[in-house]
Amino acid sequence: MNIDDKYIGHKGFTILINNDTGKIAMMIESTTANELESVMGKFSRQDLQQIKTVSMDMNPIYALVFNGLIPYSEQIIDKFRVMQYVYDAIGVVRKRKLKEMQSQLSKEKKRNPEGRSILAGIELLRRVSHAITQSSDKWNDEMKKTIYQLFFIRIDLKIVYQISQDFKHWYVYGEVGKSIEQIKPALCKWYEIAWNIEEIKETVKMLRKHEDEILNFFKHGRTNVKAERLNGKIQRFISNNFGLKDKVFFLFRTAGYFL
Repeated sequence: MNIDDKYIGHKGFTILINNDTGKIAMMIESTTANELESVMGKFSRQDLQQIKTVSMDMNPIYALVFNGLIPYSEQIIDKFRVMQYVYDAIGVVRKRKLKEMQSQLSKEKKRNPEGRSILAGIELLRRVSHAITQSSDKWNDEMKKTIYQLFFIRIDLKIVYQISQDFKHWYVYGEVGKSIEQIKPALCKWYEIAWNIEEIKETVKMLRKHEDEILNFFKHGRTNVKAERLNGKIQRFISNNFGLKDKVFFLFRTAGYFL
């Protein structure tokens, strides 16, 4: 199963999706643990026992509910959410460098060669804000030139980017099926390297906290992508019907299309 939340109108919904069929198994107008557990408790024990894996993000509510209702199922933290946390750390480093360079400027410096050099560096940092959260194979030629120029003058940012890519290269479908004993040593080595970067320490702590659920990806190769796709379909469904004017009728039609 996959579980995710979505805001429809101004209300938060929790959606449980059958990973095999891509259909909605449950949809409730709540994101609280008590209400989610209460509704899921309406499923029979036999139905719940059929849930072997649950793909989710790091929302602690999901872990709390599933640990209580189906402790024998394996929870899998969504690969793409984990990567986003790692990439966010690069963004923190970039913003820190941007702030440092901006603080070096004054009206007088802007007019001299040193100031112009700082301004050029600030512009480079602004231009790569999205690109440095991507693999280099997604950069066009112009962006490659820009980022290589930035990495030449900002070695620290290059190091952080390489650390993120090392993690991404570890976290691949090609490793699915290998034993945890084969997979984990490389992760532990990555921890040691990443821990040297102040902005990545919190990410390392988070990964260690959810390590078992992250490693479960290599057992099953599952992600939360079907939940994300279904969220997109629901959003297009809302847009095609000119918004959410009648919630009850919307839910009725949603059941017809997606259940």
